[in-house]
Amino acid sequence: MPLIPCDIDRLIASADEILALQTNESLQLAKLAQMQAHSIGYIQGEVRAGLIFGKAQLILGELQGALNTLQLTLLMAEDGSLEKAQLLEQIARGHFDLGDSTLAAKLWQECTQIALVQQHFSPLIHAHIGLGQIHFGFENYPAALYSHYQAFEYLHTSSSTELRCQVYANIVLDLLSLERQSEAAAMLQRLQDAALTQRSLSTDIETYRLKGLLDLANQQVSDARSHFATALKICHLQANPWSEAMSLLGLGRCDLADQAWAAALAHLNKALEIACGLQNPHLLCKIHFALSSCYEGLNELHTAKIHLTEYLQFKQLLQPKVS
Repeated sequence: MPLIPCDIDRLIASADEILALQTNESLQLAKLAQMQAHSIGYIQGEVRAGLIFGKAQLILGELQGALNTLQLTLLMAEDGSLEKAQLLEQIARGHFDLGDSTLAAKLWQECTQIALVQQHFSPLIHAHIGLGQIHFGFENYPAALYSHYQAFEYLHTSSSTELRCQVYANIVLDLLSLERQSEAAAMLQRLQDAALTQRSLSTDIETYRLKGLLDLANQQVSDARSHFATALKICHLQANPWSEAMSLLGLGRCDLADQAWAAALAHLNKALEIACGLQNPHLLCKIHFALSSCYEGLNELHTAKIHLTEYLQFKQLLQPKVS
């Protein structure tokens, strides 16, 4: 029986539905849909399948593979289409994860321009989240908060609870970095309330991790440790190496606060191993800084200096590039 577009559409819908919870399976379905769409010349289906395939690769930390997939798919996307805006947003995400904030910002800005004109609000919200994360990476927390509140203002256009939770989570991080703990706690409660209405392991992980960060900010180390440990347990239910490394980093920071140097070293080295596999400079920057503090606590000053140097190099890499 010959393939028809509606069969491929069902396959694409299935891949999209399980993307967050069963990423590896979603990737395989999207790849199959992409191949089938190509075989019958169904370009729109090939574009939509390629988008999900690339998203899955990003979640799994396959950054270069994801960029290759998304950029090839972008060539087939119709100008002004929702898929083109979504592809630009995801390509920007890939470059951001690889540390090229300048190119990521340019692509996210391009995405916002298309999305505003065509009223594609979901990629518009995602792009504002990304632009805020760039400001956050440069430690410009007021600008990060402004961008994330821009995303917040468009939430009424979307029915996606997952997207709402992403905006809330980023605002919590901004407020914590600005030492506005009470406001962060209030926004975290909104995140928890929204998360109750959906089934998303990624949101659950981020919620517990943010609880841990809020606890650390309030010097409640025992509670923080419990929340980071819960986040890590949930990480083992899905393939999300970035979240696993961040949860381990959180546990390492709890160990540092308790001056439990050996435990900190175990958690941080495990996080470093994952981060090296991902080649994510944002992660590597944070972990090397924590390792520097750990080795300083162990009075291994030479090793502490090595990690401090690595931290400074990654921090410099992540600074805005002057053209």
